[in-house]
Amino acid sequence: MLDDDELTNRWESCTLGRPITHEEHLRIARLLVHRHGQHHATRRLVDATRANCEAMNAVERFDERLTRRWSERIADAVASGDGATFEDFIAVHPELTRSDLLGPPAWKTPERGRGAA
Repeated sequence: MLDDDELTNRWESCTLGRPITHEEHLRIARLLVHRHGQHHATRRLVDATRANCEAMNAVERFDERLTRRWSERIADAVASGDGATFEDFIAVHPELTRSDLLGPPAWKTPERGRGAA
């Protein structure tokens, strides 16, 4: 398993070569918030999520609004206290493990265009 730094760096540079799990996306988002603060982390998450969807030939799975909502929610969780490790973070914020917490992605909704960027 890649550590958070290597996972994040490879994902941001689109060199991971595979889709990521929800947990991995949480790890990446948490680290980016720590590294760059909420505003820059959000920009990086949106840009890299789009780029990775393109690299995986899954452009239809990119949902900018949902990515922004998740970035804000994770930044709020980090600001409220997240512990020293990702495991600590999840222990304090277990609700984040629910990938449906902020609603379904646009590509899973009946009206494809709603919510998509």
